[in-house]
Amino acid sequence: MAVTTIATELLVVNTRSADLPFIAGGGSSNAIVATAAADGWVISPPSGLAFDERLLVILGSDATGGTVTFKAGDRYPAQRVDLGDLVITLAANDGRVLHLETSRFIQQTSTSPTVTIGDIIAIPSTTGLVITCVMLAKAA
Repeated sequence: MAVTTIATELLVVNTRSADLPFIAGGGSSNAIVATAAADGWVISPPSGLAFDERLLVILGSDATGGTVTFKAGDRYPAQRVDLGDLVITLAANDGRVLHLETSRFIQQTSTSPTVTIGDIIAIPSTTGLVITCVMLAKAA
């Protein structure tokens, strides 16, 4: 399985975000299309930060639809790992926004050279899916 790193965009209060392509078929850096069926996405927090409950995941599909499986974490700091994986189904030409409960999905061990402690793993079922990740800013 190939692994693609997703750079989470840190939003700034009262400031427009960078351009974020939300549709399947385009994107780079923080909006990544699956390049092969069952490729893994590794979602990393913004530089210098750890994930907390401010993570939003934006999913999109092409005319085929599909599923995205968020893999359960492997214990601390994934306190809610016992709830298992989360599977989100997208219909054809569908788009969804997910407020992800990071405490359920954070990885504590490094399973490959591209997965580090604190990352989240998502597995798309087809190449027709795209993922974009943003982290809400803390108000000053």
